[in-house]
Amino acid sequence: MWIGVFLGVLSCVSYAAAAVAQRRLAVRLTGLGEGRMAALLRHPLWWISVVFNAGRAVFQVASVAFAPLTVVQPLGVLTLVIGIPWSARLGGRRVTRREWRGAGLTVLALGALLAVTVTSGGGGLLEPADTVALSAGAVAFLLVGAWVAHRFVSAAWRCYLLSAAAGVAFGVSAATAKTAVLVLTQEGTAGLIDPSLPATAVIAVSGLFLAQGAYQGMDLGAPLGITTLVNPVAASVVGVVFMGETYAGGWFGIAVAVVCGLGAAFGIRLLTVGDAPEPRPAEPEAVLSR
Repeated sequence: MWIGVFLGVLSCVSYAAAAVAQRRLAVRLTGLGEGRMAALLRHPLWWISVVFNAGRAVFQVASVAFAPLTVVQPLGVLTLVIGIPWSARLGGRRVTRREWRGAGLTVLALGALLAVTVTSGGGGLLEPADTVALSAGAVAFLLVGAWVAHRFVSAAWRCYLLSAAAGVAFGVSAATAKTAVLVLTQEGTAGLIDPSLPATAVIAVSGLFLAQGAYQGMDLGAPLGITTLVNPVAASVVGVVFMGETYAGGWFGIAVAVVCGLGAAFGIRLLTVGDAPEPRPAEPEAVLSR
């Protein structure tokens, strides 16, 4: 079990590193217009984030092979604990008191939420037909979510929607990745034709681009918190609906999940707003001109 915990922590560190790299990249690409996509793909930080996100997925799949979901999933809150001060440090500022309060509330709420939004893990794999249907539905959902997000003038609401869409993408790709790994293990090279392989690639990469858009104009805390919240919930829904798993929380778990979701939402709101800047003293010329 401790091997699983160690791999789970490595997954969180990799995810935090990827998020920090994407946030720094968003800062550097601010102000670019139509050439943003080309600049994104040319920038080393983008490929660094891709490598760390791939490492996150590998460590996550490996961790659940050694430890149960009830142990591994709550470790996801470490991503916020690591990522927020790391990003602030690289940005040349301190984490504000309001951000610490928001991060603390979000971590507590997410920890309890992840503890109850787990499945039995006793289900099977995605059938090829289910994989195709799930992937098509997920891609359509992500496209609509991205389109709606970019209709908002508010950077905060755009961040919320893109982060939630990225969380759905990561949650669905976790299910397809699990299927792909087990199919390849069981069938060898014959498993290469299973639709779970291209589905994982398309949905996971879509999640990367959505997360990148969420970091544009926002600090790390809010988008990372939303993605960390939505990811395991989406994965659990896929497991129950498509893979024959059962929800382990019961009605009490649902009630706890609702309360924790509200608490996490308030914490994320604190992370979004941040501390109000202190008023600067008026310049002498401005005072004399009044």
